[in-house]
Amino acid sequence: MKKILAVCFVVMISFAWQTVGADDLTDLEQQLNQTTQQLENAQNEKEKTQSELARLASLKSNYEASLNDLQNNYSTTNSQLSVTKKALTTKAEQLTQTEQDILKIELTISKQQNNLRESVRTMYMISAATISPLIFRNIETNETQSLVYKQAILTRTKDELVGLSEQQQTATEIKNLLVKIKAELETEISDLTTRQKSLVSTISQTQNSLTSAQSQLQNLSQSLAGIDQQISSLTTQQQQILAAKAAAALASTTVGNTELNPALIEQSPPKDGTVYFSFWTYGYPHRVGMNQYGAFGRAQAGQSVAEILRTYYAGTTLETITTPNSITITTAQGDSSIAFEEDYLLGIGEMPSCWGSPDRGGLEALKAQAIAARTYALAYTNNGAQPICTTQACQVYVGSSKVAGACGQYWKQAVEETKGQVILLNGSPITAYYASTAGGFTLNAQEVWGGYRSYTQRVVDTDAQGNAYDGPAHGDSPWYHKAWGNKPWLSVDEVTDLINTALLPTSYDSQINVLTAAEVVAQLNENELTSVTDLTALEILDENDNPGANTAQTKTVRVYFDNGKTINVAASRFKFVFNLRSPGTDAIWTTRFDVVTAAQM
Repeated sequence: MKKILAVCFVVMISFAWQTVGADDLTDLEQQLNQTTQQLENAQNEKEKTQSELARLASLKSNYEASLNDLQNNYSTTNSQLSVTKKALTTKAEQLTQTEQDILKIELTISKQQNNLRESVRTMYMISAATISPLIFRNIETNETQSLVYKQAILTRTKDELVGLSEQQQTATEIKNLLVKIKAELETEISDLTTRQKSLVSTISQTQNSLTSAQSQLQNLSQSLAGIDQQISSLTTQQQQILAAKAAAALASTTVGNTELNPALIEQSPPKDGTVYFSFWTYGYPHRVGMNQYGAFGRAQAGQSVAEILRTYYAGTTLETITTPNSITITTAQGDSSIAFEEDYLLGIGEMPSCWGSPDRGGLEALKAQAIAARTYALAYTNNGAQPICTTQACQVYVGSSKVAGACGQYWKQAVEETKGQVILLNGSPITAYYASTAGGFTLNAQEVWGGYRSYTQRVVDTDAQGNAYDGPAHGDSPWYHKAWGNKPWLSVDEVTDLINTALLPTSYDSQINVLTAAEVVAQLNENELTSVTDLTALEILDENDNPGANTAQTKTVRVYFDNGKTINVAASRFKFVFNLRSPGTDAIWTTRFDVVTAAQM
């Protein structure tokens, strides 16, 4: 995977290389000669970062334009939906009124029909009772009058019934029309609601993509700003010292394809009866994302690949997607396209294949690595649209030798059994950071690089008994707790000098590596600041101000001197001074460190 540490190396080496003085780093000459070409090539990484910055800026602009269009469409759809809902309400009210009118007409017709029948019956009853010679002397005249009377009643009632029938027919036609309009409006509301939901989802996805692009843009901008700032503030000799120390550690930012024997990197203290101090770092290098040795330890403890990934990538989902058929890799010979699953992933050299053997019990860790590598590649290349390098600046690709080598069948199994599986956040592959060893605690990206990633969180990477999964009880990383450098044991005088230099104001930073011990003390006295003499002990305080490196980062180095006096030095300040002024390749590489004392004072 991409190591942000590699960007830091650019800071250290983007200068015209000069030979380090023999008095300073004579034991590094061979290492520096071997890494000169690598250091020169690192300048290309800065240029790639700048190119990526431009690409992300363009991508961010496109996302912003798309988001603006989507929000306008949503606003229009929302207005249409509001208007349609109002129209539906109006038509529903009209339909209800029409149905009530039809009911009234039907009741009136029924009443009129009853009245008609009653009128006819009454008329004939009266006619039968009143027709007699005593009343009507002229029968023909009476019959004519009776007929006219009957006809008038019948005509009037018929007209009323016809009128009511026409009203009923008209009202029924209006009702049918309103029912049709109501159904059409309901369909339109359903379509608009579906479109509204789709727009909300698309807006959310686009917003997430924009946020991701902005975060990546900010992260790269900060990296470049940090490069420029450090280049301008550090002297050439300081750059050389940091570059040399970085070169000494450069070979192993992730576990790599083969394991390192811890015995080869540990040195015992001198046994001459005097006191020595050694500063031991927990983890390496950045402690963000998946802890590779921690994943190994978790797999040995019986955790599944899903449990491992859920631990290190918060709030994500593990899903199977369709991956691109090929990916473009960049090597010294140029760009070339290779099969994504069958070649590229099978050739990733970021974790020892033998971890997957039954006797090692780490197959689930290999699967987690395969998924993380697949996810990182998709995020880095924008689903295969961009090329990816084959070094630790991206993630290491060693080709067919990975599966052809010892235990290669286990890596092949891990890749094939997780085919297409990626880690997603809001539907998109994450930049799945991983590193060799977290030293019992992972950090979030913002603490290390300043760029926010919601899925990179602090993890207390221990079991229920407090044993670190990358520590001796489980994964047993050689980098879990070690002193870095070729002279890890420092004398009382050397440590006293480092403490005093850390007590200087930051305005002296450009002189940290050139002032003598006596000059440092003189400057402290001139500034009326405390200087340490007769050092008796050092104590490490954690983030809760408790003794020991018990939390993710060391907060304070407490110094005991001169018959009971104490003074505190910020751990970050001490680390900065130590890496510039300590002898040889000695370095403190992470923010969690402690001190080991050899012999009694």
